[in-house]
Amino acid sequence: MSYQPPVDYYQQPQRSGNRGLGAGITSIISAVLSPIAAVVSIPLGVAAVASAVSRYNQGNDAWWFGALVLAGVAVLLAIVAVVCGLIAVFRAGRMNAGRITGIIGLAIMAVNIFGVVFMVFLVVGAGQGN
Repeated sequence: MSYQPPVDYYQQPQRSGNRGLGAGITSIISAVLSPIAAVVSIPLGVAAVASAVSRYNQGNDAWWFGALVLAGVAVLLAIVAVVCGLIAVFRAGRMNAGRITGIIGLAIMAVNIFGVVFMVFLVVGAGQGN
């Protein structure tokens, strides 16, 4: 009769504490790219308005389309950043690389959102000063 080790001997090794790391990294990348896409869409929007005002250029659909696409990409990246950050934070069971990167991605998005809110209040406040 041959020797058979106990069942515990065949258990899979424990995974390292990297659960949620991919989602956290995706959150950071999306949070950084979102304001870049938004800032790039601003000159296209200005060009679209300038093109619409100009009597020499009647076909300005490409400027509007480009501005709207980049603004949509910015919003989509913001949503991806928040969702991936939340997935990373909740998927990681304890404080590990996944949870840390998720928290960093959410923190970057919070800074982005508060920056936009601050700019809106600044513009509205400047308009009220008349």
